[in-house]
Amino acid sequence: MEEIFPTQWQQAVEQALENYTIQPQKVTFLQHSENVTFRVEAAHVKYLLRLHTPVAPAFGNHGGNLRAVNSEMLWLEALKKNRLPVPPPVKNRQKEYVTQVGELNATLLKWQAGTLLTLETETEEIAAQMGTLVGRLHQQASRWPLPKNFTRPRRDSAYFENALLALWPAVEDGRIAARDYQELQNALGWLTSQVRNLSQTRATAGLMHGDLHRGNFLVYRRQVRLIDFSMSGFGHFAYDLATCLSNVRVAHHPVFLERYTQSFPLVRGYEPLVEAYFIASSIVTFALWINDAASQETLVRRVPYIAQEYAARFNRDERFWFTG
Repeated sequence: MEEIFPTQWQQAVEQALENYTIQPQKVTFLQHSENVTFRVEAAHVKYLLRLHTPVAPAFGNHGGNLRAVNSEMLWLEALKKNRLPVPPPVKNRQKEYVTQVGELNATLLKWQAGTLLTLETETEEIAAQMGTLVGRLHQQASRWPLPKNFTRPRRDSAYFENALLALWPAVEDGRIAARDYQELQNALGWLTSQVRNLSQTRATAGLMHGDLHRGNFLVYRRQVRLIDFSMSGFGHFAYDLATCLSNVRVAHHPVFLERYTQSFPLVRGYEPLVEAYFIASSIVTFALWINDAASQETLVRRVPYIAQEYAARFNRDERFWFTG
């Protein structure tokens, strides 16, 4: 077997793959983010191997929870049965979805062929397909009976408030201006109060993808596919919408939402809620960058942009996406 990856993961990768009925010929390291990921090539078939250990604590510790990891795989199984274009999970020799390698949880998925979606390759038709896919995803989540012991993280008010608090050291050392932090805090405060008063039903909140940025959409033979459910959890569906719309051209928002509503309804007065969740999702991203040396230049540039161009306008009750 040819191995192309850092030697620190060699033993874990080899031990994990021994638990599957595949004959790997080549293993290539991809990246270390919320998981450590590898492309595994066997005869005529490719797989994605994941070691569930995050590169930074800000990604959360659910990867170390066997039930949480297994729950993600069960959802993928259910989505695949509903014919959604997501990666099929693969069971090991023990007919389990999660393989324990020492203190690590490992999982195997069939490789999803396709090209990563980019701003340049996004067309109106692609945006429409994205809307349909996200709508079908939320529809399935709202109807699917959760299996016993199903557990995933919660993307609730405490989650976003903790992300905001993680930014405070950058205010103290000058990387983030106090006025920018205040704008983000005010917008998040509005969201917290609204969510507290919203009725939580299966039509408004539930299991969601949690990371619908452009890099998690593939295009294969002109069809859109969805990957990477590692950050999936329970929350308001508007959070998924906000993350996704922030990665879709504003000119394509109408067709995205039109196709979305053909599969799943929007809540009444969704516009400010979706915009507030976009700001909240930006705060989460900033929290992931706060201690990453390679992200500091981007952090210093993006925080004032989001704070002044989006949060400040939102706090003045001005819509920045839904202006029509």
